[in-house]
Amino acid sequence: MRGSHSQPPEQGAVAGNTFDGPAAAQTGHGGTQVNHFHASRPTKRRRTVVVLSIVGAVAVLVGAVLAVRLAGTGSAAPAASPNGLSLPSDLNLPSSSLPGSPGTAAVTPSGEVASPLSASGPAAPVPTSGRTAPSSPAGGVPPAAAAVPDGPTVAATGAHLYRITPDHAAVEEYTGKDGAWTKVRGAASGIFTSATTLYATDPASGDIEQYDRGRGTWTRIGNPGSGFAATGDHLYGLSVDHHGVFEYTGAGDSWKQVRGATDRIFTSATTLYATDPASGDIEQYDRGRGTWTRIGYPGSGFAATGDHLYGVSANHFGVFEYTGAGDGWKQVRGATDRVFTSRTTLYATDLTTGDIEQYDRGRGTWTRIGGPGATFAATDDHLYGVSPDHSGVFEYTGANGAWTEIGGPVAP
Repeated sequence: MRGSHSQPPEQGAVAGNTFDGPAAAQTGHGGTQVNHFHASRPTKRRRTVVVLSIVGAVAVLVGAVLAVRLAGTGSAAPAASPNGLSLPSDLNLPSSSLPGSPGTAAVTPSGEVASPLSASGPAAPVPTSGRTAPSSPAGGVPPAAAAVPDGPTVAATGAHLYRITPDHAAVEEYTGKDGAWTKVRGAASGIFTSATTLYATDPASGDIEQYDRGRGTWTRIGNPGSGFAATGDHLYGLSVDHHGVFEYTGAGDSWKQVRGATDRIFTSATTLYATDPASGDIEQYDRGRGTWTRIGYPGSGFAATGDHLYGVSANHFGVFEYTGAGDGWKQVRGATDRVFTSRTTLYATDLTTGDIEQYDRGRGTWTRIGGPGATFAATDDHLYGVSPDHSGVFEYTGANGAWTEIGGPVAP
């Protein structure tokens, strides 16, 4: 990824990269016999036979009518895919068909397609903007009875890489020199970043704290949350019970609610996105207007560069890029497990091999640059990967397949 590395380092470079290896469908007929009787009155037994014959004929007639009606309905519909859409049989790009709504749509020359991440529909209900969220006396994102999950253990700002040690006893920052790391905090259960700021959650209380790198100090700014994400200027938290999304005001531990029930939140450099807990659809927040707009169907994961939002379809059959117009998306890759981004670049891990590949958006091409990894994180100009067993942190040298180990174990 880093253009400045034209040659791999002489020491510590791992040829072929350190992550190499597997990660990851009767008819019938009848006749009527006519009997001619004498003028004598039929007996009781004969009357019974006649009645039974009539009943039998009616039953046959009803059965025939039902059979005709059922035949008119056609054969059973094909089984629905996991996301309720028809799926393509060919997972490689270019594909003859892509997942569409409600059927399968052909790819247009421009790559535009009604994908699993796009569909017309009304915008999501908008919560009252600026409404103060209920909280404990201490303030912050409202707590809930549910357990607080751990967060990521590797994260990066635009300039710095951070990790949590295996025992969760410390948060460390990579110095960028000779694989050296320096401790910046004690115990933490998860770390989150914006372009400039590091945040950590306390393992005992679950509270979120903000790091002042210049002063080397930490300040508590909110109660526990089930997840946090930041744009370049704003930090957002999802309450532990998933009943609301809150924006940090920047003052003390004051937060305001910007959305109701939510499953997950994602951010780009400028925009907040959220997934609806009922439908799974992704929605975009217009902070200036305080409104939310639905922009796509459910996805298994989303990630954004500084300018573009990407989503992996719920069935993992493709990666799609949001066009920025209505709910338009275009496919940029086939079968994929996960996506990661830096400020300028999209990366994806192959669904079969687990290998990581880099996207050249200008050319529309993908290049394999490494084997499987537990996770990946990127600063503005460096890509880092954690080995599948979390035993080491590696830096991509910029030469295909070449990575350099820069540190030891990381918390899973």
